[in-house]
Amino acid sequence: MNTLLACERARADEVMAGDLDRLADWLAEDLVYVHATGLRHDKAQLLAYLRTGPRFLAIDLLNPSVQVMSDCALVVGELEMRLQRNPEEQPVTVRSWVSEIWVRDMGDGAGWKLRLLQSTRQQSPVPG
Repeated sequence: MNTLLACERARADEVMAGDLDRLADWLAEDLVYVHATGLRHDKAQLLAYLRTGPRFLAIDLLNPSVQVMSDCALVVGELEMRLQRNPEEQPVTVRSWVSEIWVRDMGDGAGWKLRLLQSTRQQSPVPG
C-alpha cells in the first residue's frame, strides 16, 4: 500500500515540477487519463497537454484507499489540486473523486505504472 501511495506522490510531484520526462516513466504506454472536465488523453496527448496547459501548484490525494491484486492495484480517493489555468488568472483549488489503476511493469522492472486515471468533479450536496 505504501509503495502505491509513494508512486502516486512521485507522479504528482513530477507534474508540479513540470518534469515531463520523469513523469513519462510513471505512465503506462497504453495510459487512459480522463480529466474531471471530461477531457480524455492517452500518454502522448497528456504529456503534450501538460507542456502547454495549466500550472499545477499543489496536488494531493486525500483519504486514499489502496487494493493490490497481484500485478494490478486500485487507488481511490479525493484529488485536491491547486492550479493556475493561465498566468493572467488567479490560482483555483479543485476537488474531484479519483480512481486509478496501477499495473506492475513487467517489461523494464521499473515497478508500478499508472494505466488508468478517471477523475469526476465533486458536486455540492443537495439540500435535504
